[in-house]
Amino acid sequence: MKKSKETPVIVETSVGKFLLRDFRPPIQLRTSPRKKKTKLKKEIKRLDENTLTLLTNKKQQQQQQKKKQKKKINKIKKQLNFNHNNEQQEKNSILFIISNDEQENHLNDDDLTNSRYNLCFVNSKTRRGLIFSPRSSRISLLGIFSLTQLFGPSASLHGFNLELLKSYSIYNLSSQSLMSIETATFFSKCSFNENQILSFFNDYHIELSLPEIYIEFIQKLAKFHHGLSVFFIEQLETTWIESMKEFSNNNNHLSNQWLFNYNNNDDDEQLENTDVFKQLWPGMGAFKDSYHHSIIYSNEIRSTTDEIISRLSNKTIDDPLIVFVCGAKDSGKSTYLRYLINKCLSQTDILPKITFLDCDIGQSEFTPSGSISLIHNIIKPLFGPSASHLKKPLKSFYFGNIKVENDKILNYLDYVKLLYDYIKNYQHDLLLINTMGWGSDTGLIIMKELIDLIKPTILIQLRSSSPYFRHTMPDINPQWSINASISNIYRQTNKIPLSYSYNEYDYNLLLTPIRQHNYGKSNLTRQACLWSYFSQIEIKQLIIKPLIDYINYIEILKFEKIGIGLLHRQIEPKYLLQVLNGSIIALCRIKHDMVITLIFIFT
Repeated sequence: MKKSKETPVIVETSVGKFLLRDFRPPIQLRTSPRKKKTKLKKEIKRLDENTLTLLTNKKQQQQQQKKKQKKKINKIKKQLNFNHNNEQQEKNSILFIISNDEQENHLNDDDLTNSRYNLCFVNSKTRRGLIFSPRSSRISLLGIFSLTQLFGPSASLHGFNLELLKSYSIYNLSSQSLMSIETATFFSKCSFNENQILSFFNDYHIELSLPEIYIEFIQKLAKFHHGLSVFFIEQLETTWIESMKEFSNNNNHLSNQWLFNYNNNDDDEQLENTDVFKQLWPGMGAFKDSYHHSIIYSNEIRSTTDEIISRLSNKTIDDPLIVFVCGAKDSGKSTYLRYLINKCLSQTDILPKITFLDCDIGQSEFTPSGSISLIHNIIKPLFGPSASHLKKPLKSFYFGNIKVENDKILNYLDYVKLLYDYIKNYQHDLLLINTMGWGSDTGLIIMKELIDLIKPTILIQLRSSSPYFRHTMPDINPQWSINASISNIYRQTNKIPLSYSYNEYDYNLLLTPIRQHNYGKSNLTRQACLWSYFSQIEIKQLIIKPLIDYINYIEILKFEKIGIGLLHRQIEPKYLLQVLNGSIIALCRIKHDMVITLIFIFT
């Protein structure tokens, strides 16, 4: 094809006109198909190189992430040294907490090596936790929480065998002896699979960034220890605890010192992380050393308790087994009685009928202080101080004081005698007697008269093994009972021979574990008990309010028809209002025919 002849182009300048042949514009307006194709290939090649680079970088990032995760898993695996030959180290029990609030979950190499440990996963936002614990281990938690065993052989808490999937309310407080969860000692062939472990985390809302990291860790732990027990803990809220907390906003002495001050330092307002303590959430924590401040009963105490249970199980007569518990103040009477009750309730054969005669007016177990009470049909375990398990007594007498003065011995002993005679009409298997910690003078006279009245089968005297224990009491053995002082006026009033003495009981002197004695806690315990008692009248779990706020709920309350009387003191009527100022009172409805008698009393 011939090339077309191009049109001449004449360019006019200031010096003349010129004819330019083969003129082309300086800018190429069109691109040939070949050049366009070449340019497209170059662009595609450039894009392919960029895409390849991006893909390579992404792949490298993924590999780096996998490498980091693998490195983290290897670090945990490296920390585990499962030494089957180190039996002595297995006595140690260490608790590790992995919280959802922490970015990095570090495990201490020195502690993990050759040690028996519990692993606790915590969601502090929802205040829940999961604990994976091997056999023969202890878990020491401080706080108020609900406890449920989800998996594994039955564990025990303060003598009671826990039932699987049943929730228990636990009150482990700083002012009390700390109870520990003890897992079973026998081997279990049960193992965990991956889905089972993940279901624990999902079902109980324990959110962790990489829970799969710990699956192999838990599985290997279960394999080495021949099974694990799994526990679920959760924040527990009750009306009396919440009311105490609200009250402590203005006066933190009661709530802080009695509930959560594990350091016994008034300046500490909340639990903090230390070398021996780990806070799970506010008001709740765990001791890394499971034996820290916890109750560890001696073999002698355990064997004596087992012997009582054996005699209870093998009892052939209808008469109850009577166990009389005494000891000086702070010797551990209340703690041991709860342990004994829990052990009795753990029997698998027949649930025994337990009756409790509480003669300790200073620190009553099921009622507010100042009362002598009879508690019948105890069927639930006791996991806390008296404020956590108050019960309506079968019969009770209000003594009106936490001490027995010399002129009130007759009243005190008469109240106990009335209750003891009353319980004879009821059928029960075990009668427990709780006594005062008064180990001298009048206290010993009362002790002697109680022994002669009740005629116990077994007498257990507790004595603290602490060298700093300051309270004393002589050995209340049968020989002491023969020569002990008596109350002449009580015996003459009740026509009891002055020479009568009962000494046919089995005597056991037991040393209670050394624990930190928190002097002054008795008053705090009594305050908390009263707080719990009056919280039971709350409506819809409202915080305690003044009596005037309940007028709408009490139809019979008309102040012009209220009579005022004091049961334990005789005072002139003109001082009644002064006595009532700031005092706790009881509202009682009386029959119409009693009004004349009351008017006669007040006038």
